This record gives sequence, structure tokens and C-alpha cells, in this order.
Amino acid sequence: MNISRFFGSTNREALRQVRLALGPDALIVSNRRVNGGVEILATDPTSAAAAQQAQGQAQAQAPAGAADLPPSVLSDKAQPVDVMSAIGDMRGALESRIDELLWGNQLRRAPQAVTLFQTLLGFGFSTALLRAMLKRLPEQLSAKAAFQWARNELVRHLPVLSSEDDLWQPGLALALVGPTGVGKTTTIAKLAARCVRRSGPGGLVLVTTDTYRIGAHEQLKIYGQMLRVPVHVVQNVNELRQVMQTVRPDQTLLIDNVGISQRDRYVGEQAAMLAGAGRPITRLLVLNASSHGDTLDEVARNYANDGGTPLKGCIITKADEASRLGAALDTALRYKLPIHYVSTGQKVPEDLHFLHAAELVDQALVHSHHVKALYAPTEADLAALMSISKPSGEQAEAALAETRRKHLLPRLLSMAGEMGSELSMADIASACAYIDDCAAVSEAYDLWRGETSERADPAPLDSYVRHMMRVAQNEMSAGGFPLLLALHDQISLAPSDGERMQLRTTMLFGDKGQALATPMQQLASGQGWLSSSGDSAQSAPSAADALLHQIEWLTDGHAGLPVLHVFDGGTQAVWRRVHGLDGRWLAVCAPTTRVEADGSASTARAVAKTLRHSLIGDDAKLPQFAEIAGQPGSNIALWVASEAVRLTARQSPDLDVCLVSLRLVDRATGSVIKSLLGIGNAPAAGTDIETLARALLLKSEVKQAMRFSARIWQMLPRRGDAQAAQKKALVAMQSGLAAWELKQSPDAALARRVGGDLISKPGLPGLSPTQALYKLFALKELWGQTPNGV
Repeated sequence: MNISRFFGSTNREALRQVRLALGPDALIVSNRRVNGGVEILATDPTSAAAAQQAQGQAQAQAPAGAADLPPSVLSDKAQPVDVMSAIGDMRGALESRIDELLWGNQLRRAPQAVTLFQTLLGFGFSTALLRAMLKRLPEQLSAKAAFQWARNELVRHLPVLSSEDDLWQPGLALALVGPTGVGKTTTIAKLAARCVRRSGPGGLVLVTTDTYRIGAHEQLKIYGQMLRVPVHVVQNVNELRQVMQTVRPDQTLLIDNVGISQRDRYVGEQAAMLAGAGRPITRLLVLNASSHGDTLDEVARNYANDGGTPLKGCIITKADEASRLGAALDTALRYKLPIHYVSTGQKVPEDLHFLHAAELVDQALVHSHHVKALYAPTEADLAALMSISKPSGEQAEAALAETRRKHLLPRLLSMAGEMGSELSMADIASACAYIDDCAAVSEAYDLWRGETSERADPAPLDSYVRHMMRVAQNEMSAGGFPLLLALHDQISLAPSDGERMQLRTTMLFGDKGQALATPMQQLASGQGWLSSSGDSAQSAPSAADALLHQIEWLTDGHAGLPVLHVFDGGTQAVWRRVHGLDGRWLAVCAPTTRVEADGSASTARAVAKTLRHSLIGDDAKLPQFAEIAGQPGSNIALWVASEAVRLTARQSPDLDVCLVSLRLVDRATGSVIKSLLGIGNAPAAGTDIETLARALLLKSEVKQAMRFSARIWQMLPRRGDAQAAQKKALVAMQSGLAAWELKQSPDAALARRVGGDLISKPGLPGLSPTQALYKLFALKELWGQTPNGV
């Protein structure tokens, strides 16, 4: 059968070509709209007649009695030919081929899609999902912005239960289904514990249909005895109905089913038994996060089509054993199975968590040093499979896009002063790209959009805290930082309705001073004390206790994270308590701090004067700040020295520490502009002297970020409850950190110039970086509202 392709600017024009070529009785195979017009695939009616004639001859030549046999026992030559089926198969093959071509063309037009495709494959997501998602990827995004776009798309579309209360309705009958060994019984025990906690043991009944595994129902009975709830064992639908009749309408029923391979015929029988129980049963599919993606797809497909009541969602188990979470989220997304809970271990009931979409996606996209993507193509593999060449017509498209941008330029610059007229579209595009590429600024932009939107974000504060920690961990992995610098600081906020507040924060930086995130905030006022960790008190703790709270939160919650804690001042008692946490620490100390050196009492300043300082001459070991101590950073040389000293106190053992002395020297005159002293245990913990010098300098310079945050606190709108105040503190601190990065980072030179032009304050003096930052955010918001960034 010969298939011909016809193309016309309109459907009428394409059909006219078909009639002229094949006659009025031509058979239309497909009719679809493509770029620039309409495409029709058609065939000559004589071809269809010939096919039908061949079908008749094949049937006539079949052996006697063959007509009475099922088609499966006919030979290939004797099988009847279904013309319409053949055409349908051909149409499907053609559409699949066209889809392949369109996908390949998109990868060639948007090279960042190739990198994103390879990255997300490495996280366990399927090619089917990535194709559907990346077809909508906006062009002209940087690699980092494209990754953030993909994250937001996954968060927006990932089905999750909006609230636990949506599940635990009175009279709930819940059954877990899935293959053997995915953790159904343990998960039922965890769910039972949650139910008992909510409504007491009298509101729960447990049922198991697992009479095949040795000891399976005994295990559930043990859990039932611990929770003081009845456990019933049923073997068929009649016994299940009898149990159902004894359950009160207000009681919750949890059913543990025997694990069945997705390929077992008993899957359908189990579904029929649950459907015939005489009471609606909510079925949740249990997905093993450590299984391969193809296996999870087969499980979801067979259980979704087992003939029973539709699946209402899923529970992801063994997340702690999985090298990546992407495959489980991918399956839930493609089969539209709302994720109810995530299980991370065997402990009952602790290891069962209710997570929001953002938290799940962030966990799926976290980098791990211990995992290698052996089953995903590398960049070299993709380069070998396809040639990323740009079609000749792309230059014309780029020229058209540039013309559209020029038309848009007056609108974009309407927010600028007189100096804004000097900006070009390339400058604006680069400034917007900087927002996407810098972690601290990108996170501040997302928080700013959420805080200034009309609709409040329902996500709890702790999800933002965990997200900030994951941002720092991802940047640490991607940037190859040997450790993170955790700077702990505080500042007073301007009175709000006559009430003065104190803000304490923990800021995370790379070891060279790259700003990352601010996961921890404490707010203290006359109304009480609130912490991002969830702790609260009627009165604020002392400065020492508040500092210990910050350090302990980071040390206990992220024990495997290499961190150097840097903070201002303190006393011997505070330093000893921090030292007892077994972490690396460095305290900025006063020159008069009493220490013991070479067996005699002295002061930090006196010891520093005797030390031989060394120049940090390697540029790779210098912090790259635009300004240091109010002068251009390139004008400042760093000289550093260290000495082992001892802290002595009555009724306390001696504490061996290290004294670090840093001098900021004017390269032109050789005069000392500023001297900084610090005491800590970091050298003993393996931290080099250059890192300590950068930490001391960063602690001095980042005071400016605290002032920026206090200014932004005044600029942000005020909302009602306590959590809103803590969220506002997070937005203010992350934005202040972003403003400081805009002011200091060498990578922000162009964005700094654009921001200065937008507010008519070149160089961004004083507190103006806060205004420039939000002007840039508004500029990017306008830039993103135009098609293809235009």
C-alpha cells in the first residue's frame, strides 16, 4: 500500500491536492496541523481494494476447517489482513516517527535541554516523562535556570495529598496493595500507630489477608497487641464481609494484603475480593523506591488495570535504601497517584513522613557523592548519539527575536532612571541570567515571589528550612567545597507597631566566601521567642544559649556535613560548651582576651604582635570580594599567622586552642588597615590557616548583609501569625544575603552595573544594594512574562 504525503497552507488546499493526485475516493490516513500549515497522509483507493482482494484469496487458500479455528492457530500466510488495522498501525508508526523528529529538533534548538535531559535521567526520571516535560522548556535559559524550571514543573505537577486530614476521614477503610517485600505490613503498623494517636485504640480495626507468608499475620497481631487494637485474619471475600459488618461506621479499617507479583493472575482476584467487601475501600499502591523504574512502571500499570476499584494514591517505601527517588516520583506523576506518605526505615511509627511536593522533589534532585549514575547516559554518550548542530534557519529566528526584544526595551527600562537608557538588551539578559545562576540570589528571588504574591504559600516553615539545607548541600557537591562556613550573627530589627525584635541567623557559605543559604532564624520580642527549628519559649534565651541552639541544630541535624562554625565573641564558658559539641569552630575574639602562651599569661593582642605573619599570595586561596573594609578588594593584601595557646580557668581543665591573627594591608602603602583575631579548634580538626583567614574576613564583611536584611525586613509586607513572621525573617535574611552577594561577587559585576543604573546609584553605595536587588527581581519578572524571554 503506497502512502502519499500532502501539505497545504490550509486544510482545503491540502485536500484539493489529495483529490487532484488520488481522485475523489482517496482514503485519508491522517490529518494533522503542523508548523506553517496542514499535513495529510492519504492512499489510493485501489491499494485498499487490492489489500481486501489479497485478504479474500488468503482466506480461500486456507486449509479446510481453518475458518473454524481461532486466529492464533492460523499460519502467518493464512491470517486475515485487516486493512483499517494496518492503516491504524501505520498511522501510529508515522506519528511516533514524527514525534521522534520533533523531539530531536527541539534538542538541537535548545542545547540546554540536552544537559537537563541527561541530568534528570541520572536522577531516575523516565524518558517518557522528560520528553513530555522538556517539550515545554523555554528557550534561551541558562543551564541553571533550566534546572530550576524543571524543578518547579515537577513540584507543580507532582500529585501529593494536600493534608493528612484528607486521608483520615471517619469510617476510612484503607487497603495497601503491591508486590511481595515492598513493606506493606510494616507500613500498616506505622499507619495504625498514627491512627491510634489521632483517635485512640477504640477507633481502629486491623485486617490481614496474608495467610501465605509464614508468620505474616502473627507479625501484624504483635503490632495489634502493642497498640491494643483487634486484628482479624480473612481468607476470602465472605470472611472479609463478615468482618466489615462488625466494624462501626466511625471506626477506621486498615487492611494488609498478601504481596503479589504484578505478573501474577491473583492480582485481579485480590482486587475483586476488595471490591466485593460491601464497603468502599481506599486502595493505596505501595511503591518500593529502591526498585528500577521499569519495574515500578510495570507494577503501577498492572495494579491500575487489575479490574478493581481505582487506586487512590500510593505510599513510597524504602526511601532510605534507594540510591535515587526519581523513579518513584516519576511513576506517581505519570499514573496520577497522589503520594500520601514516604517510609524511610523500619522504626514504627517514626519512619513514616508526610511530605509536600517541594520536599519530595528536592530530595529526588539532591546530589550524592556515593551514587554513580551507571544506568543513565553521560554527556559523552549523548554527544555520540546526536550531533548538536543548529539549523541554518535558526539565525533568522535569532534575528527576529532580537528585533522583538528591541521593541520591548522601552517597556523594560521604564522603571529605570536616566542612566537606564545606556542599558542594552544583552545587559538585561545577562542580569536576569545571573539571578538564575547564583544560588543565593535565585533562592531569594523565589522567596520574594512567594512573599509578595497575593496568595499565601501554604507550605510549612520547616519545608523551607530543609530546602535551604538541600540547596547548600547541592551547591557544596556541585562546587566541590571541602566544607561549609556557618556564620552565626544577630541584629536588631526596626520597631513594628512599637515592638522591637531581635533576629539571630545562621548563614551558610562556601569555603571561598560564596553565599549560599540561610536555613536558621530566631526571632525574639516581648511576646516570646521563636526558632526555625520549631522550638519556642515565653522569653528569649541568653545570647550564649541562642548561639548554642544554632550550632547544636546544625550539628545534630546534619552530623555528616563538614562545617566550620564562625561567630562573634563569647566567653570561655561559651567556647568550652561549643568545643564540647565536637565540631570545628572559630570565635572572633577581643584583643584583650586572656590566653596562656609558652607557659605564661598574656593577651591575644600581645601574642599576635610576636607572631611572624605570612602573605597569602596564591589567588586561588584569596576571597574574591569586590570590596574589603570599604576599599576595592584588589587593593588589599592578607597577612595571616597562628599560634597554639591555652585557655585556663578555675575549676575547669585547660583547653588547648589556636589563636589566628589576620591583618588587612594596603598594597600601595603597606599600612595595616585592620587587624582581626580569632580563637578556635579548627586547625586541630584539619582546617588550613588560609581557610581560617577567609572565615575571619568573611565574618567581618558579612555584617553588611545583616544590615541589608534589617532594611529588607522593613520593605516586606507584614502578615498576621507567628509562622508568617518567621517566613518573613527567612525572606529578609536570604534577600539580604543575596544583596550582599550582588555587592561583593566578581561574577555579579554586570548585574551590579544594571542594578545601579536601574536605581541611578552606580557602585551601589550604602543600603542601595537592597533596592537594586528588588529592581532586578521586578525586571526579571517582566522579562519572564514575555514569550521566549522577549
